[in-house]
Amino acid sequence: MAVAALYTQYNRVWIPDPEEVWKSAEIAKDYRVGDKVLRLLLEDGTELDYPVDPERLPPLRNPDILVGENDLTALSYLHEPAVLHNLRVRFAESRLIYTYSGIILVAMNPYKQLPIYGDAIIHAYSGQNMGDMDPHIFAVAEEAYKQMARNNKNQSIIVSGESGAGKTVSARYAMRYFATVSKSSSNAHVEDKVLASNPITEAVGNAKTTRNDNSSRFGKYTEISFDERHQIIGANMRTYLLEKSRVVFQSENERNYHIFYQLCASAQQSEFKHLKLGRAEEFNYTSTGGSTAIEGVNDRADMVETQKTFALLGFKKDFQMDIFKTLAAILHLGNVRITAVGSERSTVSVDDSHLKVFCELLGLDCGRVAQWLCNRKIITTSETVVKPMTRPQAVNARDALAKKIYAHLFDFLVERINHALRFSGKQHTFIGVLDIYGFETFDVNSFEQFCINYANEKLQQQFNLHVFKLEQEEYMKEDIPWTLIDFYDNQPVIDLIEAKMGILELLDEECLLPHGSDENWLQKLYNNFINKNSLFEKPRMSTTSFVIQHFADKVEYKCEGFLEKNRDTVYDVLVEILRESKFHLCAKFFQENPGPPSPFGSAITMKSAKQVIKPNNKQLRTTVGNKFRSSLSLLMETLNATTPHYVRCIKPNDEKLPFEFDSKRIVQQLRACGVLETIRISAQSYPSRWTYIEFYSRYGILMTKQELSFSDKKEVCKAALHRLIQKHVRGWLQRKKFLRERQAALTIQQYFRGQHTVRKAVTAAALKEAWAAIIIQKYCRGYLIRSLYQLIRMATITIQAYTRGLLARRRYRKMLEEHKAVILQKHARAWLARRRFQNIRRFVLNIQLTYRVQRLQKKLEDQNRENHGLVEKLTSLAAIRASDVEKIQKLESELDRAAAHRLGYEEKGKKYKAAVEEKLAKLQKHNSELETQKEQIQRKLQEQTKELKGKMDDLTKQLFEDVQKEERQRILLEKSFELKTQDYEKQICSLEEEIKALKDENVQLQHQLEEERITSDGLKGEVARLSQQAKTISEFEKEIELLQTQKIDVEKHVQSQKREMREKMSEITKQLLESYEIGDVRSRLSVEDLEHLNEDGELWFAYEGLKKATRVLESHFQSQKDCYEKEIEALNFKVVHLSQEINHLQKLFREENDINENIRHEVARLTSENMMIPDFKQQISELEKQKQDLEIRLNEQTENMKGKVDELSNQVNGSQEEEGMKKRTIEAQNEMKLADKIQEMQEPSQHLKPFETESEMGSQFQQEASRLTMENRDLEEQLDMKDRVIKKLQDQVRTLTKTIEKAGDVHLTSGPKEYLGMLEYKREDEARLIQNLILDLKPRGVVVNMIPGLPAHILFMCVRYADSLGDANMLKSLMNSIINGIKQVVKEHLEDFEMLSFWLSNTCHFLNCLKQYSGEEEFMKHNSPHQNKNCLNNFDLSEYRQILSDVAIRIYHQFIIVMENNIQPIIVPGMLEYESLQGISGLKPTGFRKRSSSIDDTDAYTMASVLQQLSYFYSTMCQNGLDPELVRQAVKQLFFLIGAVTLNSLFLRKDMCSCRKGMQIRCNISYLEEWLKDKNLQNSLAKETLEPLSQAAWLLQVKKTTDSDAKEIYERCTSLSAVQIIKILNSYTPIDDFEKRVTPSFVRKVQALLNSREDSSQLMLDTRYLFQVMFPFTPSPHALEMMEIPSSFKLGFLHRL
Repeated sequence: MAVAALYTQYNRVWIPDPEEVWKSAEIAKDYRVGDKVLRLLLEDGTELDYPVDPERLPPLRNPDILVGENDLTALSYLHEPAVLHNLRVRFAESRLIYTYSGIILVAMNPYKQLPIYGDAIIHAYSGQNMGDMDPHIFAVAEEAYKQMARNNKNQSIIVSGESGAGKTVSARYAMRYFATVSKSSSNAHVEDKVLASNPITEAVGNAKTTRNDNSSRFGKYTEISFDERHQIIGANMRTYLLEKSRVVFQSENERNYHIFYQLCASAQQSEFKHLKLGRAEEFNYTSTGGSTAIEGVNDRADMVETQKTFALLGFKKDFQMDIFKTLAAILHLGNVRITAVGSERSTVSVDDSHLKVFCELLGLDCGRVAQWLCNRKIITTSETVVKPMTRPQAVNARDALAKKIYAHLFDFLVERINHALRFSGKQHTFIGVLDIYGFETFDVNSFEQFCINYANEKLQQQFNLHVFKLEQEEYMKEDIPWTLIDFYDNQPVIDLIEAKMGILELLDEECLLPHGSDENWLQKLYNNFINKNSLFEKPRMSTTSFVIQHFADKVEYKCEGFLEKNRDTVYDVLVEILRESKFHLCAKFFQENPGPPSPFGSAITMKSAKQVIKPNNKQLRTTVGNKFRSSLSLLMETLNATTPHYVRCIKPNDEKLPFEFDSKRIVQQLRACGVLETIRISAQSYPSRWTYIEFYSRYGILMTKQELSFSDKKEVCKAALHRLIQKHVRGWLQRKKFLRERQAALTIQQYFRGQHTVRKAVTAAALKEAWAAIIIQKYCRGYLIRSLYQLIRMATITIQAYTRGLLARRRYRKMLEEHKAVILQKHARAWLARRRFQNIRRFVLNIQLTYRVQRLQKKLEDQNRENHGLVEKLTSLAAIRASDVEKIQKLESELDRAAAHRLGYEEKGKKYKAAVEEKLAKLQKHNSELETQKEQIQRKLQEQTKELKGKMDDLTKQLFEDVQKEERQRILLEKSFELKTQDYEKQICSLEEEIKALKDENVQLQHQLEEERITSDGLKGEVARLSQQAKTISEFEKEIELLQTQKIDVEKHVQSQKREMREKMSEITKQLLESYEIGDVRSRLSVEDLEHLNEDGELWFAYEGLKKATRVLESHFQSQKDCYEKEIEALNFKVVHLSQEINHLQKLFREENDINENIRHEVARLTSENMMIPDFKQQISELEKQKQDLEIRLNEQTENMKGKVDELSNQVNGSQEEEGMKKRTIEAQNEMKLADKIQEMQEPSQHLKPFETESEMGSQFQQEASRLTMENRDLEEQLDMKDRVIKKLQDQVRTLTKTIEKAGDVHLTSGPKEYLGMLEYKREDEARLIQNLILDLKPRGVVVNMIPGLPAHILFMCVRYADSLGDANMLKSLMNSIINGIKQVVKEHLEDFEMLSFWLSNTCHFLNCLKQYSGEEEFMKHNSPHQNKNCLNNFDLSEYRQILSDVAIRIYHQFIIVMENNIQPIIVPGMLEYESLQGISGLKPTGFRKRSSSIDDTDAYTMASVLQQLSYFYSTMCQNGLDPELVRQAVKQLFFLIGAVTLNSLFLRKDMCSCRKGMQIRCNISYLEEWLKDKNLQNSLAKETLEPLSQAAWLLQVKKTTDSDAKEIYERCTSLSAVQIIKILNSYTPIDDFEKRVTPSFVRKVQALLNSREDSSQLMLDTRYLFQVMFPFTPSPHALEMMEIPSSFKLGFLHRL
């Protein structure tokens, strides 16, 4: 088959395009051999005659079904445009950043955070084969980890790409994956330390460039060490080619290393102030690029994170500060000002502030540093010369010193990090992660780009050899004849660089010369390689550059600076100065002796793939190029000793725009990173590698019936290939075709290398010729089948109609016949049944009849008497009610009168108040007048006494001699007079005090009046309320009348029923006499039976009627009793209400009585005080008498005196009389006042007498209510007695019936021995009990034919025994032993599902027993009375119940974990991969991913495996007696896991996102729903947990084109988040030519609708989520005393009580 045969009309090809690199075009006309042009139709509709070369036809485009493949090697056509287009579709449209290309993972930088790196994603990829899931960095990491664990061989992951492509992030995610999946419990912080090393190295080794904000400026190889259990124990890091020039110079819009800006941002903090830093703009080394900030980056916050990672690695504060001091010194060194002195000299001021800070921080001599920054020492054989340097030379020396210090600091930090990650013990294996710069080509390329590209050449050579080696191994495993594949070998380029007299050696040689220069070195290169090595060229337009043809592209290097950068020298004097530094870190950097070797190097034994040429000259090893070559050689040795895995990072655009695809830039990187080379090698070997199933499913339509008859699909495929492919091609192909016996896969070589595969060979050769015929046949067959179907359908419907009619008529006739027979049978069977029943019944009735009739008659009489008693009581109640009504009416009238009296009393009180106020005013006025008069009298008396004294002195002088005796008498009289006046004054004071007391009493009386007014208002309210209650009494009377009428009606109804029953009884007896012959009956009865019958035998025949009548009466009496009880309850309620009201009134009356008593006491007190007034009067009269006596004496004594003495005595007498009159008037007024007060206070007491009678009536009413209550209670007791009598009679009838039915003297055996439901045990047997019943018990041996939870019941019976003894210590010890035993047995069988299920069940049963028999009401509702007797009596075990509940929760969680671990490996193969609907799924080629290195699953799980595992779980739980509610919760948890794992796998497997796979998933979900229905678990809510998976299956099947489709997806997929919906739409992959992809515009429509949702942004479901468990309380129906202990339990030491 010629190549031209594929270039036919409608096929599509790729043609070069200057903008898009490649663009698609459709062939408009078949191409024939010899044509110079190819007629094409472009996508914009224009036609193009494309000139072609018959040897180089344009590459063909893959069919749409293969667009977006996970693996580029699965494409039918393997070439550059196919790769570019596939990457564009995956990245720009489907938003998928990872793609496989053979053994390479191509990673596109999305410039956006994606939700595909969480722990759920890690767990989803863990344990999966590399080709089973979508491409991911985690899949590569899992493959490396799996091969390391399986083969015990070291692995390495090589991450490469240009700056900004995402190398650092990819390496970081790979290391995070290892830290997560291999986390150890003993070294919990090792993984954190390994991950913490990244932020530190990024801070000191990463910087902002024009291409990347976080560009790694060094290469890094991290070895993660694992122990024999494949857990991380430590790590080691190697670095390569740090970009030291960035310390002193940055290009425009670039920054220095991040750590400098973090320090400057934190300069104002107290801990950094001694560093004397400022803003980054103030330092030369941080402001050269003009960009000191990165958008979205907070340098101060990053500094905090850097310090945290330092601390996490164990670096102390002092060590951190030493690092920061060194960094600050570098910044200050850059600001040291160097001044030119002429053209040959330069100088540095010793007073330079930055120089001082630099020397202060590093402990240097400022003068020496200033001197030797501008001078250098030249040592010759004869002398030492100090030569001054120009300013540029001094600046270079300063910058070289700064670079040297920073390089030493970087190496020192790496060494300390390695020391922190060092482990004690032996390394078993390791996985290395290489993060190294990719191939670089810029406008100006210098020494750094040369070293980088040299490293990439070495890595590409290693990659090519590895791919070639894999192909060779594949051929050998398949027993295919080995044929050498021609692939590009870049060894000549490597030889050009590193061989003897190569570029590096010439460079080192030139560096040794004193006057060596870049120009001289370049001239040597021209002389050695131009026209001698085709890989070395000289540019036409430049004399300072050279060109090397690398594997990726040609690169032009500028020779300027090569020698200086290769030397990387610092003058010896400056080194000596730094070596003598007082700062220990700086001195350590420049020590001559090298540091101790890393322990990691000795742990790895590596063999070099090729002998590396090592130079002998010691000086050569000091150059940068030589060092880099040596480290690169060691790296190659390490990589060659490991199994490599490749990650190629691609930068999609230079503008850092998310998901923007720049074809030119991407093609350039694909060529540079070796992806296209891999594809080229793949195309030369066997690129199309399909399994038999894939080939059979794809081309089954072309296979004949005879070929399909083979049972072995391998033979079917071979036969089809022999038949379909042309003979000469088949003969040639026979040598290339091979069958993969071990992996059951078929690999077929393409017909023409790298252009088309078997698929196009088959479709072009066979389908092209048969496709038109197939289409015609399809429509013809469809038409014929439809016509035939319509004829058959009409005929079938007609036949069915006639047949149904015939069958209906037959059925009708049969129903008629059967109906008549049924009627006859019914009557016959009824007659026979009646006869049989009557014959059996007769022997029972003759015994029961007499007794029942007598009891019924007695019962009727008792009922009548009760009815009469009830009537009488009701009449008495009515009479009492009437009397109560009269009493209440009287009370109302008396209350009205009391209210009228109260109004009058209030008016009198007001008048009395006014009068009292007037009297008080008068008394006050009169009192004031008396006081004034008293004062006047006293003044007059004093004046008169003075006058009398004077006169008496005169008289005494005159009559001294005559009246000495009278003088003595006069003196005595004066003294007595003074005493009398004092007594008079005291009496006046006492009277004043009495007046005040009267005032106080008046105030108290006013307060009492106010209180009486308040009480009167309360009495008014009570009167109003009593009047309202009196109105309700009439309603009570009406209700009583209704009850009486109802009672009368009931009595009449009862009498009528009695009459009717008597009539019915007579009629029944007559019927019985007519239907039975009395003689025949009497002959059947015995003599004893006949004694119970009368002469006519009517009682025996009337028994049935009496029985019915008895039942009617019983029901009637029962209903009547219920009515009476309801009425009595209503009356009781009303009586209680009235009694409450009466009690309230009585309380008010008692309060009034208390008030009246207080008033009485006050009146009594006043009266008692009034009784003392006569005594006062008597005392006043006595005083008057004494006064009169004194007056008489004075008169007798002063008769002989002169007229003045007479006048004085007369005046005194007048004043005394006036005072006596005043006293008498006051006393009279007080007496009148007290009398009025007493009279007024006696009046309200008289008004309150009706209320006292009213309280007496209330008490009578209360007594009457209590009497009615007692009578109602008596009635209820009588009704209860009658009910008990009726029940007793019924029980007697039942016992008689049973005794007659047994009809024999059957002696019952004695009952079983009764047990107490306890198990007696001894204290020393407690350990044996736990050992035998818990620790040694095997579930499988006891669950059969055993009561669920029998061990739990036995343990509880022992607990009951300890409780019954009242021994707290014994009970506590037993409970603790039980709990500890359960914990121990669960701990010993953490992975044993049956044991966990068994003890989860028993723990729940034991917990339920503790609740059921706790004595708490809420748990005893469903207990039987006998079970309630078994409750615990002495101790409360609620605390132990809580502990047991916690234990049960832990067992349940472990139980769920074990089930999940068992079923999880089955879920994806059974639910997602297995074809439950055979024949609808299509398979596509999977490329190189399914290679022999991956672990193959030996067990092929199906949906039946999932159901079988679920059934095993369910049956085990049921056998172990697990509570049904717990079973439902466990099933719900399992179904959630099934749905979550399946959905997560669907998200990560693009090949599964198809319409047919959605049908498969929906079918599998229906199997699960049927399983739930079969197990009666529909109400477990398990089905709802599958709703997200069900919606995902629906989303795969539904149409996805129009706006209505988008709206329907938005409305239906409510259980899926927006991220998940978009992921499924983007991943949707057609599996045949008839399906179409989801267009990006449709995805955008759906996304616009979903923007309104506020759901989670997480893509994956959390498979570790656990629903909250609820332990239901289910009381045990088993009686404890009925339980027996199986002998297999070995519990003979327990005794049942």
